[in-house]
Amino acid sequence: MDDHIKNLVYAGCGGMVSRTVTAPLERLKVLYQNKSNINVSYYNYIPKLIKREGYLSLFNGNGINCIRVVPESAIRYSVFDYSKKHLEKYNINKNLNYFIAGSISGITASCVVYPLETVRTKITAQSNNNMYNSYIDCIKKSYIKGGIKGFYKGNVLYTIGMVPYQGTNFLTYEYLKNNYENTHLNLLLFGSVAGFTSISCSYPFEIIKRRMQLSGELGNPTYVNTCYCLRHMYKQNGFRAFYAGLIPQYIKLIPANCIFFYSIEVLKDIY
Repeated sequence: MDDHIKNLVYAGCGGMVSRTVTAPLERLKVLYQNKSNINVSYYNYIPKLIKREGYLSLFNGNGINCIRVVPESAIRYSVFDYSKKHLEKYNINKNLNYFIAGSISGITASCVVYPLETVRTKITAQSNNNMYNSYIDCIKKSYIKGGIKGFYKGNVLYTIGMVPYQGTNFLTYEYLKNNYENTHLNLLLFGSVAGFTSISCSYPFEIIKRRMQLSGELGNPTYVNTCYCLRHMYKQNGFRAFYAGLIPQYIKLIPANCIFFYSIEVLKDIY
C-alpha cells in the first residue's frame, strides 16, 4: 500500500478511536465554553447534566464528530508528513520544519472539515434535543438561517489559531520522538506532552470559535463579527472568559492526542 494511503488510514483510525473515548469530556467542554456564568463548578454541573438528560447525553454530537474527525485526522497527518518531507529539501532547521509542516496541516484540515465542526458544535451544545432532531435537521436549519456562510462562522480566527496549535503539537511530538527512546510508554507521554503544550498556546482561539459558531443559536447572543464577540466576552468575564472550559479541554485532549499519535505508531509497526 502507498505510504500516503497508509498515513490517511492510520490517522483516520487514530482520530476516531481517540475522539470516541473522550466524547463525554468533549461535550462538557463545549457546554462550559458556551456558559455566560463560568463560576459554576464542574463537579456540580456534571451530576445535574446527567440527571437532566441521562448518561447517553454525554455522547451527544459524537456521531458527527467521528464523521468529521476521520477525514480531519487523515488530512492533518498526511499533509504534515508530505510537507515535512518537502521542506527537508530546503535544508531549514529541523524543528522549524516540524512547526511549519504542522501549521500547514492544521490550516488545510480545518478549512476542509470546518462545516462539520460547526454542525457538531451545535448538536453538542443543545440540551434535550430542543432545537435539532438530527444531524440532517441541524444542517437544514443552519443553511436556511445563514446559508453556506453560516457554516464558516469563526473560521478565520480559528484557522489562524491552527498555526500555534498544530505547529506546536507536531513540533513537540517530533522533537521528543527524535531525542528520547521510543518505548510504548514514552510514545504515550510524547503525545500527552504535545497535547498539553499545544492547548496552552492556542486555547483562546478555540473558545472564540465556539462562541461564533453558536452566535444567535440556543439562546446565545448574536455576534455580528469576531471583534464584537471578543469585546462581549471580555466585558462579561474579563480574561477568564477566554479560558472557560480549559480544564475539561486538558482532560479530554491530552489523552485524545496521546491515543491519536500512539495509534498511528502501533499501526505502522503492525503493517
